[in-house]
Amino acid sequence: MHAGPQGWERNVLKYLRSVRGRMLCIAFIPGGALVVVALVIATFLIRQAVLTQDVAMETASAADRTTRSVVALQTQRSRAMAEPDGRPTAYANFTQRIDAAIAGLRDYARRAPDAESAYQQTTAVELLSVAEGMYRSDSLALAGIDGVTRRSFVSAVAAYRTELARIAPQLTESGRTAYESLTRSAEWSRLAAAEDAFTAAEPLPIPESTWRSAAYTVSEQLGLLYAQQSQYAVQLTLDDGRRTLGGALAAGTALVLFAALLLVVVRRLVARVPVPVVPIMVPTFGAAIPRPRHARSRRPRMPEPWPLNAVLDDLRRR
Repeated sequence: MHAGPQGWERNVLKYLRSVRGRMLCIAFIPGGALVVVALVIATFLIRQAVLTQDVAMETASAADRTTRSVVALQTQRSRAMAEPDGRPTAYANFTQRIDAAIAGLRDYARRAPDAESAYQQTTAVELLSVAEGMYRSDSLALAGIDGVTRRSFVSAVAAYRTELARIAPQLTESGRTAYESLTRSAEWSRLAAAEDAFTAAEPLPIPESTWRSAAYTVSEQLGLLYAQQSQYAVQLTLDDGRRTLGGALAAGTALVLFAALLLVVVRRLVARVPVPVVPIMVPTFGAAIPRPRHARSRRPRMPEPWPLNAVLDDLRRR
């Protein structure tokens, strides 16, 4: 007789203990999901930041290799063009190789992690192409212009002047200042006068030493303008990677802390919520449960639902 109520009481108490655990589990599901989402987002952003920094370093390395390769090929071209017989062939061969090297660097610029970095890196590559165009025309003039090379000389001079004027508005403030300083300098004017004379097949209006000095200065300034723009583009990409990494760490940390705080708050709130008492139909053992006083009929009825605490107290008394 007593084994039945005791077993039923243990089952009820076990059920009551499991109710709060189920409520906690249900409440912890959103918090746990938030933690998982925070970790996924933080991992993605950190990976993106590391990738951006790797692209920036790879681009900087490619720019350095390309610059060294272009300078070496320019030197070899000048030496090869000193031979009159092989001048056209040497010019076409080395110019094609230099253009291929610059085109490879342009591909790196297209793979920049964002539009602004790609824009600045493309501008740097175009400045390198301008510097090569100036050096190309100068190598033709230095080797001696004839009927065969004059057309190439005129094309090279027109191309680098036009490209430089087109790129100028795209430069940074310091780059535009350097551009204005260069194009308004006496060396630029002297070089332009010499190039115009070569184009028109006229004698040099200035001494050859002055022409060579002006050509060296302009070439150097164009190289510095390219180097400045290239460094700016690489630094821009690196800064973007650092900002992305910092934002990833900050966002991930904030989300994890928020999720942890949410779990703590939910746990405390659930602990304060009383477990609702569900009325249960309890069979009687030994004696019937007293009927309510307002009952009119003396016929036996089915046991009515009682509060669970009252049922447990009745069972303990038995």
